[in-house]
Amino acid sequence: MLTISIHESLAGNPDGWSEWNDTGNMYMTGLDGLSEQPCHKWEREHDRENLPWQVPQKTPVRQAPPLSSWASPLRVPLPAPVNEEPFSDTLDLPPHLSSIVDQFSDLDPAWPEEKPIEFFQPPPGLTALAAEQPLAGLEAKEVAMEEVELAPGIKIFSKRGTCRVEWRIDDLNGKLQASMARPLVSPPFAAQGLPNLRLMVFPDGREVMKNARSSERKGLYTHMIKKGPLNGALKLKADCLQCATVMTVNLIVGQVCMGPLVYDFSEQAIHGLDDFGIDWLKQVDKVNGSLTVGIEILDVRPQH
Repeated sequence: MLTISIHESLAGNPDGWSEWNDTGNMYMTGLDGLSEQPCHKWEREHDRENLPWQVPQKTPVRQAPPLSSWASPLRVPLPAPVNEEPFSDTLDLPPHLSSIVDQFSDLDPAWPEEKPIEFFQPPPGLTALAAEQPLAGLEAKEVAMEEVELAPGIKIFSKRGTCRVEWRIDDLNGKLQASMARPLVSPPFAAQGLPNLRLMVFPDGREVMKNARSSERKGLYTHMIKKGPLNGALKLKADCLQCATVMTVNLIVGQVCMGPLVYDFSEQAIHGLDDFGIDWLKQVDKVNGSLTVGIEILDVRPQH
C-alpha cells in the first residue's frame, strides 16, 4: 500500500507520479484504478454518425395526376397504312354479264334494302298450320284449309267462304254416365265472325226409359251408353249474336254428315238435328273412346 504524507505531497513533484498524471487535469484515487479508464476517443452523442436506418428519409413529393386522365384511353400511334395499288385491269366478262354490271354500277350503296315479305300472324294463343303463308291478294289462288286449335278439344278448319268446327269429346262413356241424360256442352268458340258459339250433344233415352220405373232408369241408361244402341241430338247454340242471323250448316257426328240445313237464329238461340238415324257408339274411336262431332258453316247472312 502506498502511503504518502501531506508534506511529501507538497515537497515532491506531482508530475513524477504516474497515477496522478492525467491529460485531462483530473486526479484519481486508488479506487479509481479498478474502474474503466477514460478513453481519449470518447465522442459526444450528437457527434456520432447516424446509421443508415436512422437517417430521416426525404423523398420527393410528386403531384398526383388528375382523375380524368385515369379513364382516358391510351394513345398509341397507329401503324402506317398499307398502300395497295388498285387493280389496273378489269375482269373480262362475257357480253351478257358485262351489260348487267354496267347497269348496277351507278346504284347508290346507301339504297335501302328490300323489306322481307310479311307473314300472317295468328292471334295470341292460336296455332295455325298455314300461318306461314304470305298474304295473298285478290288474284291469289285458293289457299289450303287452315287448322286453328282454340280451347282443348276444339279445332277450326277454314278456307275461303266456309268454316268447319270439330269438337272431340274424350271419354264419351264416362261423360254421359256423369251427366245422366243432361246435354254435353262444348267450350265457346268463334267462327265466321260469330262469337260465343257452342255445340251441344243430347243423349236420347226416351224410348228406352219411357215405360221403366224410377229405380230401373239408371240401370237402363247405363246399359244404353255402354252397349247401345245410342241415339242422340247435335245442336248449335248461338245466344250472343248482334243481329238476326240465318245460317246454312252441315252437322257432323263421326263420319256421318247431315245437311245442308238452314236455321234462323232470330227465332231461338238453339238449332240442330234431333235424330241422325245411327248408333252413336259405332262412331266412337275404339282406341281412346272419344267421339268427334262438328258443324260446317256454309253461309251466314242477316235476316231481311
